[in-house]
Amino acid sequence: MAYRANPFLERMSERTTSDQEFVQMFAPKVLERLNEDCLRGGVHIFRSPPGGGKTTILRAFTPNALRAFWHGGPMGVDTYRQLVDRGVIDAETGPQTLGVFLSCASGYADLPPGASAISAGMFRALLDCRIVLRSLRSLGELVGSTSAQTMEALQLHYDDETLQNLGSIPLHQSAAEMIRWAEQREREVYSQLDSLAYVPGAAAPADVRFESLLWLQSVRFVHEGRVVAPKRLLMIDDIQKLRKTQRSLLIDEIVTLRPQMPVWLAGRSIAFGEEFLSQGVRPGRDVNFYSLEDMWGGRSGQFVAFAQNILDRRFALQSVVPGNTFQQYLAEALDPKEVESLYREARERFDRGTARVKRNPRYTEWLAKAVSGPAAHNYENAIELYTTRILIARDEANRQLSLQLVPLAPEEFDDRDSSAVRAAAEIFMNYEIKTPYYFGLERLCALSTNNVEELLALAAALYDGMRAKQALRRQGEPYLLPREQERRLKDVAAKKIDFIPRNHTEGLLAQRLLNSIGTFCRDRTFVINAPYAPGVTGIRLSASEIIKLQRISKASGSAFTVIKRVIDECVAENLLVARESSASTSREGGTVFYLNRTLCSHFGLPLQYGGWQDVTVQQLAEWIETGLQPVRGLTLEAAL
Repeated sequence: MAYRANPFLERMSERTTSDQEFVQMFAPKVLERLNEDCLRGGVHIFRSPPGGGKTTILRAFTPNALRAFWHGGPMGVDTYRQLVDRGVIDAETGPQTLGVFLSCASGYADLPPGASAISAGMFRALLDCRIVLRSLRSLGELVGSTSAQTMEALQLHYDDETLQNLGSIPLHQSAAEMIRWAEQREREVYSQLDSLAYVPGAAAPADVRFESLLWLQSVRFVHEGRVVAPKRLLMIDDIQKLRKTQRSLLIDEIVTLRPQMPVWLAGRSIAFGEEFLSQGVRPGRDVNFYSLEDMWGGRSGQFVAFAQNILDRRFALQSVVPGNTFQQYLAEALDPKEVESLYREARERFDRGTARVKRNPRYTEWLAKAVSGPAAHNYENAIELYTTRILIARDEANRQLSLQLVPLAPEEFDDRDSSAVRAAAEIFMNYEIKTPYYFGLERLCALSTNNVEELLALAAALYDGMRAKQALRRQGEPYLLPREQERRLKDVAAKKIDFIPRNHTEGLLAQRLLNSIGTFCRDRTFVINAPYAPGVTGIRLSASEIIKLQRISKASGSAFTVIKRVIDECVAENLLVARESSASTSREGGTVFYLNRTLCSHFGLPLQYGGWQDVTVQQLAEWIETGLQPVRGLTLEAAL
């Protein structure tokens, strides 16, 4: 493995990882979350930001991976059993599904742009010969050899009448002959491409439909007298790298062919509409969509179990840190001595913040309740102090003058208290007295924004800390304390935002926008009455504001065009999380753009969703141009 010193740095989709290592790291819960319909005939599109796990899913169904799962058997018993149950592997004879993996990352951008017959014909021709070529090479991997002798021995039978009507793909009898045809056909396409660059009237390929799909689902493969790979699965990755016209052509024609085998298309999420869909294609009927963020857990919190499975399998690959689980080295609670110190500071802040209301009989019982507790103060005592400050500030802002002297009973405090208020109190403690907040497995998973690659990046930083403690052989706590976890996680967040200008097309503008959104959210989160408890972590564009962006032509150089381009990229790259906001009687619908949860830790914001504020495209234009300066001297006391 390339990064054996830190197994959390290895990406399973990378080809530097062997198939055996891939099987060891592959989490069986991936298959548990995979919809049964995915292996039925039709078009299935997987969407996620980069690092969401698309390529990992596709690689799991490639021949070498399936053979490794089959041979591994007991080693990966959960995954093996699921593949057997779904008919992908037969316990006796091995893999039954020929997974054909093709990437759109190279070659297709070289084809002529536009929607002309020439560009469409060349695109079909190139894709057809590559699918045929990749299918036959995958077939060799499935039977255990890609040698010339094996390819000559692999026979192709054409019993389906559909195949007799193919116009562009020949019906050779051996795999070796078909490979030679496909390789020659690819050379011809590029030769014609070179000719087209200089001779506009050069002959274009005659391919008028994607015939490779019909060929792949109908041909029978025979090896040593027995039929092999009776099931087929075509997997096309990185479709976002195709031009929009190519993508539309691909989906339209595949849907029109109504494939009897499953066709998986994988690509990155893009904001503002179904960019992967062409007109006339009906989601849910012609095409099945799968959002990997929702598949891994969505808002239900199931990502924690999925993530824990991934982390533990990676943790088992190393031998420096003893133990069976990653979580056992993450302290989930503060040390009692540290809590005592934090409580004293919280009490000092409480006394200063409530000094002017101590003589007000309205709050006498609330104040007494907040400070009456056991001699040995715990974390909940400090939360109680901040909760009281929040509720007093809310009451002061809302009460009627005629009721100023009416005392508030403790029962009234309980009625107004809520989990959101206490969550606000917790992030206030992190902001004001630096109580660790970003620690523990659940918050590690929340910081990952349902993204596997981000989870591994954060876990890698924590693992480095675990390994350092083992190297120093410290007595006492071998695990990472909450403050140590938070420091390492925030370091990852700081590097993430610093790296944006170097890693994204609109990097400088995106960084400025994200910093402005973070500043905007902080200014509205850290107000002592917590009006948007537990805090604001996103902005919303109403439907009318979004229409302003959608109406702008791509050729326009206006500020609105820049905003749309920057937001599109931020959503596509998982820097912003877009969620629809329904209309109500008091407001129109719109789209909320939440900060990536790792970035929330950089700005010191809570990790819950739900808190957002409306903004206009004009505000966004100003933020992108000049940034947003924070409110100077913002303190919780100043808001009282």
